[in-house]
Amino acid sequence: MEMLAAREDLAEYGGNALALLALELRFGIDDLRTVADEALTDDEKDRKCDLLFIDKEMGTAVVAQAYSADDPEKSEPPSNKAADLNTALTWILDGQVPDEQLGDKLRSAASELRQGIADGDVSVLEVWFVHNLTDSENVAQELRQVESTAAALVKMHFADQAAQVEVRAMQVSRDRLESWYRSTSTAILVGDEFDVPAQSGWFTESGEGWNAICTSVSAAWLHQLHEKYTDQLFSANVRGPIPSRRSRGNINFLIGETAQEHPQRFWAYNNGITALVHEFEAEDGADHFKITGIAIVNGAQTTGALARVPVADLEDVDVLARFVKSTDPQIIDDIIRFNNSQNPIRPSDFRSRDPHQERLRQEFDDLPDVTYLGARRGGQSDVAKKPSNYISSDTAAQALAAVHGNPVTAYHDLRLIWERDDTYSTYFGDHTSATHIVFSFALLRAVQDLKASLVAREGELTGNDKDALAFLRKRGATFLLVSAIASTLDTILNRAIPSLYRLSCGATVSPTRAVEIWTPIVTALGALAGGLDEGNGGTAIQRSEDPSARITAFQRSVAAIKAVLDPTFKAFAMHVVEDKPPATPA
Repeated sequence: MEMLAAREDLAEYGGNALALLALELRFGIDDLRTVADEALTDDEKDRKCDLLFIDKEMGTAVVAQAYSADDPEKSEPPSNKAADLNTALTWILDGQVPDEQLGDKLRSAASELRQGIADGDVSVLEVWFVHNLTDSENVAQELRQVESTAAALVKMHFADQAAQVEVRAMQVSRDRLESWYRSTSTAILVGDEFDVPAQSGWFTESGEGWNAICTSVSAAWLHQLHEKYTDQLFSANVRGPIPSRRSRGNINFLIGETAQEHPQRFWAYNNGITALVHEFEAEDGADHFKITGIAIVNGAQTTGALARVPVADLEDVDVLARFVKSTDPQIIDDIIRFNNSQNPIRPSDFRSRDPHQERLRQEFDDLPDVTYLGARRGGQSDVAKKPSNYISSDTAAQALAAVHGNPVTAYHDLRLIWERDDTYSTYFGDHTSATHIVFSFALLRAVQDLKASLVAREGELTGNDKDALAFLRKRGATFLLVSAIASTLDTILNRAIPSLYRLSCGATVSPTRAVEIWTPIVTALGALAGGLDEGNGGTAIQRSEDPSARITAFQRSVAAIKAVLDPTFKAFAMHVVEDKPPATPA
């Protein structure tokens, strides 16, 4: 597959690269390395699960099995590989499985998933069979059974939450992957011409760089569109509509219920849809008009919910609709960004014009070999050509939180960094420089590299290294180790540090070079990582936990071996500078 061959950054993941690419495309992931560090579960006791990913904001979990055929012309993948997902789900969802029966990575991931379902934080469970061949009916048949198995297991093990969890199995074939990939470079995948019945007339609007036509359309018309085009209808966001749960608090269930029980009120209750089109053509006085191409960017939930209502029940249901066209790529991106209900504005988006982010973007422009967008998100094409030197805003925020002593926020509450003014100002303010972000980011990357190195040498590990790997395979462990190492910087540098925010590797050091500078320190202190492991729980840090006692114990261990590591510490200290404090405003 060309899209995979072009991604050199995925080569290190071998057979799991395809699943990670699918994850990136579907969820719009900015920093795949950090996600892969937590999501991959592939080891000797993976129980047929290659990947377990949880998107906390979307309340969605993905359990995946991947298969890559050496011959891309092979007729179809082995359907028994899809059936293996039945095995994976049985092991993952049963909380009574002895710890030693699961690999370290899967044990931690499964524990977090079960906790998420029990707490109501996971409402959608997707089960993927990812492969590089064309769609297979045999695989589709197996996945229907997988879906039934998953639903039955959720009902068995989570009786109180089962009604709130939607399960769906998905064949992520080469065809689907290519469709998702195309959606990163073009907003409109459905290019056909349509005759739109204007229920109560129509009118046009226009502005700088765009034109639109507005009307009311029949819900049955939307139902038919969805039946024919399914997820391609939402090509501006490949995730498609969130499944409907039978809950009075679930908006998608309520949409369908309103359409059936109060069809004459639906138009007034519902926000309607907004769609991008290539072109529209209307004649004065006509009761219909033509559009070419369609991608629904707002109203994916409405369309998906109506698609689950029998079309006969939609006869009297009308939906407000506006069809917008533009040839300006930036305007198209902005229309998608601000209208797309399936890709809601992230908390970080509200900080993109913050003066601190503006300043940081300017500072990063002066640093070598690095790209930082400062809470901005790129356009549709950026997923396909993301620069290799990219530091995502979210990863920068997580690194800062971890370095400055709050690994719980870094792992569990990233959203709060962007949402809450007090939390945001802790990490992003006049005291935060681009060079310090590079310093913090490089420590996180060096810890991730350490984990990868230990995994690669797993069969040879003994003693401390073996314990370190067992710890690092727990979710959230990398952030806890980053916090622990950062807390020892006064010992490493052999001096008091008035403010960690003033530490950096200087303005001429790239992130890649900064990782190299950190690596000897992380390698030496990483051997102590096992001491941070309390040995209970599937994650290294719980949301309600204060890990300061473990970090203090880590500091004491480092102090005890300071003399042994003195040459390493001195070599590192030569590369660390202390920036001047910001000038006090007059």
